[in-house]
Amino acid sequence: MVRVSLERELQILKNLLVDMSKSVDEMITGALKAIENLDPDLANKVIRFDEQVDYYEHMVTLSAVEIIALQQPVAKDLRFIISAFDIARNLERLADQAVNIAERVPNLVEQKAPPIYKCETSIQPMAKEALFMLESAINAFISEDVQKAHAVIKHDDIVDSYKRENIKILKECMRNDPNLIDIGIEYLIVVQNLERIGDHACNIAEAVIFTVEGKIPKLERLEPISIQEILTKQYPFFNLLLKHARLVSECLIRLPLALEAYFHKDKERLAEIAKHITEIEKEADKVKTNIRGHLPKGLILPVEKFEVFLYLKEQDGVADSAEEIINWLSFKDIDIPEDLAQKLQRLLNQNLEPLRYIEELVQRATDFLITRSETSRNVAKELVRKIRYEEYLSENLATDLKREVFSRISDPLTLFYLLNLVEMITDISGHAENAADLMRAMIAK
Repeated sequence: MVRVSLERELQILKNLLVDMSKSVDEMITGALKAIENLDPDLANKVIRFDEQVDYYEHMVTLSAVEIIALQQPVAKDLRFIISAFDIARNLERLADQAVNIAERVPNLVEQKAPPIYKCETSIQPMAKEALFMLESAINAFISEDVQKAHAVIKHDDIVDSYKRENIKILKECMRNDPNLIDIGIEYLIVVQNLERIGDHACNIAEAVIFTVEGKIPKLERLEPISIQEILTKQYPFFNLLLKHARLVSECLIRLPLALEAYFHKDKERLAEIAKHITEIEKEADKVKTNIRGHLPKGLILPVEKFEVFLYLKEQDGVADSAEEIINWLSFKDIDIPEDLAQKLQRLLNQNLEPLRYIEELVQRATDFLITRSETSRNVAKELVRKIRYEEYLSENLATDLKREVFSRISDPLTLFYLLNLVEMITDISGHAENAADLMRAMIAK
């Protein structure tokens, strides 16, 4: 009975945090739309909603303290409660960032802000990236997905880069045109708050990792990889191969949000995510072309060049799968039963699992090819085994889902559409496994 009671109280606490997260997400989204459209009414709604978020934080604190006092939780349950305090505090501060952004709107309207766009800033892309980080962190918390949490932390560098770029542009613009100083200061404040949104999203992601694994990312020190200096200075080809792997991962981590937007018939959001995926995929193609140009004319690798090309083709095929899925989703709206939609999301998440290992596989395999480190070779082989296993799970999940679609869907068009979608999703892990097998063949020689 005690355990049942504890689980019920923990679920109530989680529900409070989920509701608080959704409210904060709406505030951030509203503030960004208000600043983009210079909409004072929407800005005022965002500011007034701050009290609701403060109330949520108060309720989370009371619930968490009560559970600790009455239930005496241990292990993961205790970590979750500790994280609840931290997540609630970060969500409350995120709401403050939304208010800070919304408060800029009346001043910008009064100062006739549109001329600031002469400065050609990248504030809108920065806002989209910060919002993406927040939504991904919230999804990672709800699903206890450590992979998503790590992906959020990696994206913080992108937002930081946007911040530096925008501050530089705004300062130069104000220096060249003193009439833009007042407006520029308002946008500088917006940029600072967008960067803080990314920071708080990272804090939430770190709380997820702590809850699930008991690890504190900030205190961990990654094992130094001596190969990085070699990659950068002596063998740019390997560095580009690793960059390509990272871009492929960036493409794919956006797919769950795209599928969710499709299920909710949010065409605007789907189009926005599709544009972002296409941009990253194009960047990956540029890197792929660059890799071909950096392949050495002499023999510095104990592998044939055609094997490298085959590997690159399969790694690129993963990114192509993302674009194909996005295109397929844009062709037609299909009403999908909610439980089937959830199973499609589960299938997609499972097919993203192999991508957790791709970057390290490239690093370890490269280390072995250059330094002949047996440790890196053994780690690479183990990573290949993990990728194969995840692909095996993906295939089983896809087979079960196809059977269910066949048994439940009678409309030929819907049946064809869903079966094709399942196949496209399953191709993700298929390409990842093919790439892993090719890499294993290269390090086996």
